[in-house]
Amino acid sequence: MSIRILIPALLLLLTGCGLFETRDPQAPSSGSSTFVPPTSPDLVIENLENAVSEKSTENFVRCLVDTLNSERGYTFIPTAAAAGRYAVTFSAWSLQSERAWFAAMKAFAEETAASSLVLSGTFSVIAADSAIYEGMYDCTFRHGVSGISETVRGTLQFIMHTDRNSIWSIARWTDIPIPDQTSWSEWKGRFAN
Repeated sequence: MSIRILIPALLLLLTGCGLFETRDPQAPSSGSSTFVPPTSPDLVIENLENAVSEKSTENFVRCLVDTLNSERGYTFIPTAAAAGRYAVTFSAWSLQSERAWFAAMKAFAEETAASSLVLSGTFSVIAADSAIYEGMYDCTFRHGVSGISETVRGTLQFIMHTDRNSIWSIARWTDIPIPDQTSWSEWKGRFAN
């Protein structure tokens, strides 16, 4: 075969296979996130509920005070029963602990398993840079681990502050049990280990 025929045949073949055509962009692979910049304390509550229902570890942690962007640290006060059962775990509780327990629960759950958080409470104090939220929680997370309740209920108190960018977050979380119900502290203690 002559070189005069081979070169045009190769060019025709390459242009005909679509090698040089543009393609449609690929859709993003990440799920939808409804995290709204918390410029008011009520948006922190909304973001926390959404983070649980979407099983978003990052958005869950974003609802808690960012120690790099704030002078305040984060504190979690567990129920007395959980503090006794998981004393070592709760003695050094941190934002990394919050990330670890939530990620562990998520790892046990099937991707399509339902989860939800309902917070029913009110803000008892709202100032320019701080707020106190008190209320009941009802949280369901279908983690699939036998022997551990998939629903927790109790009372909680959040003390919220703003950072230097006027973004609100939870600086102190106190978990208060209600009789005959599994508390959120039990989940945290169990899944952080």
